[in-house]
Parts: sequence; structure tokens; C-alpha cells
Amino acid sequence: MAGWCACARTCAYTPAFRMIHRQTQGFRMQDNDERIGTPPLRLLVGALLALSIAAVTTITLLDPFSAPSVPTLTPEETPPLGEPLATIYFNPGASELANDSRGAIQKIWEATQLEPDSIVLISGFHDPSGDPARNAELARERALSAKAALLMAGVPEHRIVLRRPEEVPGADMQEARRVDLRVQPRLHP
Repeated sequence: MAGWCACARTCAYTPAFRMIHRQTQGFRMQDNDERIGTPPLRLLVGALLALSIAAVTTITLLDPFSAPSVPTLTPEETPPLGEPLATIYFNPGASELANDSRGAIQKIWEATQLEPDSIVLISGFHDPSGDPARNAELARERALSAKAALLMAGVPEHRIVLRRPEEVPGADMQEARRVDLRVQPRLHP
């Protein structure tokens, strides 16, 4: 039994014990006349690392809070519910709020105070004439002007949701130059 330590009978019973014993005693042993190629410490560290990675992966996959249970909507996909509570009209080519829009902003602020779990959904519109990209950008700027006024009125930013600008085909020009404001339940987290 060349190459075995003094406790060869004990080491021969369990491979795990032989591995640990070889590491602590510094012996190079042979199993079935084949040399052990990888040092036992490397095997032990590799096994522990693989187990810890597997445990972390399993915990992450099984964690109910790591992924939502229902599909979520992006703010731009939030559907409008019901009729708008207020509508703000803009001058052609302008994104600044008119003085008469203060009443609409006040009305929305009051509604948010009555419904603390609601959101304010802002929908901007534009007409089909001219450059579609510029029209969409103008509708977005108008929606951002309404958002800024709501923030100044005291509506928290996390409760304001902007929708993607929409084109109003065949409508009169005034209807295409508007922003609709709705106070509605939050549909996504």
C-alpha cells in the first residue's frame, strides 16, 4: 500500500475523508493506481463555489418579489379611462400654456387630492398636416408644459403619466392642438 498514510484503513472507507486527510497531511495518494490530478483544496473550493452560485440562482428565480406577476405597461401604453376631466387648447405652433388654463390645472389638482391613489394621465394631440415628427414633438412639448404646471400646482411627479402623442385625423385644427388631462386609477406599479 505504497503512498497511503498510516491510517490507510480509515482513509480507504470514504473518498471524502481521504480527500480531506490528504489535504491536511500533505500526502499524495493513489486511488486504483491512478494519481489524483487536481489538488483537493481546489476541488473543495470549486464545489463550494458551484453550490453557492446554484443557491443564489435558485433564490433569485423563486423570489416572488423579483418579477411582477402580471405584465406591466409602460407609461406611454397606459390606456385612457373615461372622459378627460380637463382639456387645454394651444395656439398654432406653440407649446406655452395660455392664461385660461389655470382653471384646468386647479381642477386636476383638486381631483388628485380627493383620490390619493390615482394618477394624472396627460395625452397630447396633433394634426396630420406638415412633418409628422415635428408635430409629434410639438404635442409632446405641450404635454410637458401641462406636466410642469401640474408640478408647480403641487401634484407629485410620480403621479403624472405622459402618453405617446396621438394624431387626430380629419379633426378641426383646434381639436388637434390640445392636451387632455384625466385623473384615473394606476394600472401598473
